[in-house]
Amino acid sequence: MTRAAVLAPGYGGSATQPILRSLTKALAAYNIDALPITFRTSGRRPSRDYADELADLRTARDELRRSHHLVALVGRSFGGRMCAFLAEQEPPDALAIVGHPIAPPGRPRPRDESALAATRCRTLVVQGSEDELGPVAVLERIAGQSPLIDLIVIAGAGHELGSHEREAVEHVARWLDAALR
Repeated sequence: MTRAAVLAPGYGGSATQPILRSLTKALAAYNIDALPITFRTSGRRPSRDYADELADLRTARDELRRSHHLVALVGRSFGGRMCAFLAEQEPPDALAIVGHPIAPPGRPRPRDESALAATRCRTLVVQGSEDELGPVAVLERIAGQSPLIDLIVIAGAGHELGSHEREAVEHVARWLDAALR
């Protein structure tokens, strides 16, 4: 059984974003191939309705599907938003989001909430307890309504994760190892 994951970076990031490099290494330890991507709009405003970003994810996913039986979408922050939007339309074999910016202060994102709530695949959200862009209460409400969504809260971590990044990466790698079977 061959397994793989598309890794989508945070806003303005690239395939070489440090957390994506860490995820690639951690996934390799579980024999899960990783394909980190750079959105073509990186460094610019996102495309209208995220059409370019979703197309970039589809291209990477389809590339992996040609050689792997199971393919997950994994995204960090903005990349996680994009993965959730695609998963809502075209469910992958698994979805993992690290630091979901689902409800920044004063800027509710109902589309983000509905996309996550509508996922029809096994889903993991790893969130810092102090992440102001993705309040844990919002994620707990959505996860509580779906048996497919697992939520792991990292105590003391903010959106940037900082010293908690390694812990987040390990949670994703172990979870994907179990989910992609």
